[in-house]
Amino acid sequence: MKKASGKVTIKDISKELGISAVSVHRALRGKEGISDELRSKIIETANEMGYVENYAAASIKRKTQRVAVVLPKDKWEKKIYFDYLWLGINKGADELKGLNIEISPFVCDNEEMQLEQLKEIAKMGPGEYGGVITISFTRAAEVLMQFQSMLARDMKVLVIDDHIEIPEGLISIPPREVQVGKVAAELAGLITSDKGRLLVSCGRTDSKIHANRLESFCNYIKENKPGLTIELITGYTRNMDHRGELYKNACEALDKYSDICLMYALTSHDNRAFVEALEKQGKNKNVAIIGTDLNEETLEFLKQKKMSAVIDQNPYEKGYMAFKIMVDCLIKNISVPDVIPCRIDIALENNADLYMD
Repeated sequence: MKKASGKVTIKDISKELGISAVSVHRALRGKEGISDELRSKIIETANEMGYVENYAAASIKRKTQRVAVVLPKDKWEKKIYFDYLWLGINKGADELKGLNIEISPFVCDNEEMQLEQLKEIAKMGPGEYGGVITISFTRAAEVLMQFQSMLARDMKVLVIDDHIEIPEGLISIPPREVQVGKVAAELAGLITSDKGRLLVSCGRTDSKIHANRLESFCNYIKENKPGLTIELITGYTRNMDHRGELYKNACEALDKYSDICLMYALTSHDNRAFVEALEKQGKNKNVAIIGTDLNEETLEFLKQKKMSAVIDQNPYEKGYMAFKIMVDCLIKNISVPDVIPCRIDIALENNADLYMD
C-alpha cells in the first residue's frame, strides 16, 4: 500500500478500501454504525497511510465541549497544593482552546459542598458537561453514587489523588501515597544517624491517603532504621492555622525530647507549623525537616535552609495531565488507561528552582 501524496484525507482512505467516506468518518471518530472488524481495518489502513486527524478543523463544526472542574482552592495567601492543580488545568485549557473545549470551575471547600456540585452537574448531564475532573475527600458513598450516575450517562469522570476501582470506568491519577511515604522514609534514613527520634505529622484523620502514607513511612523506618523512634504529632487543619494544635504539639515534643534529629511534615498543610515550631525552640541547627510539596512557601524554606528537602507530588503536572486526558477522551476519542501515574520528585536547595519554572 502506498501512502497518498500530500496530506491524507478521509476520502483517500475510503478510496483505498472501496467504502464510503461516512464509514471511515464513523470509524475514526469512534461513532457507532459499523462493525468492529471494519472499524479495525479502517484504523489500520489510516495508520499505514499516515493519516493525521485535524482536530482543530473538526472542532469548528462541533458544539463546545465543557468539562466541569470540582476542586478546592488553597486557603492561604500563597499557593500550597490545590492552586497548582488549577494552574495545570488552566494551562492545558489555554493550550488546547482551539479544539473548542473549555472548563467550568466549581470550587468546593469540603465534601458536602462537592456533593451538591456533583449532583448539579450530574443532573445537567452530558448535554451540558462531557466530563468532570475532581478529587475524593473520603470516598463517601453519596459521592461515589454521583460518579456512578455520571458514568451511566456517558460522562467521563477523572479523579485526582485517588484510585477508586468501584464504580468501574473512573479514570484516576493516583496519589502514589505508599511510594511517597517510602521515599520520605528512605531520605530520612539517609540524612540521620542510626539512633534518634523523628517527629512525624499525622495528616487528616479521615483520609485513607494520608493514613497509607504515614503507615508506609513508619514501616520503612521500622524495617530499615530500627534505632530511630517515631513520635506522631496530631493537629492537621485545612484552615492553615500555623500556630494551631499541630504547632503547639510540635513545640511540646521539641521541649520534651532531646534526641530529635528530624521532622517530617506529611502534608503541605503541615510545613510551616513544623518550621515555626523548630524556630521557636531554637534547635534548627540540629534538626532536619523534610517537607511535602514544592510551592512558593517550601521553596523559600529550602533557600533559607529551614528545610533539608521536599517530597514533591507534582500537583501542577497532575492538573495539566487531567485536562489533556479529558481532551483525548472527549475530542480525540482515544482510549486512556484507568490509572495514569504521575512522578514523585525530591527537591533540594540546589535543584528546587528547576521544578518551579
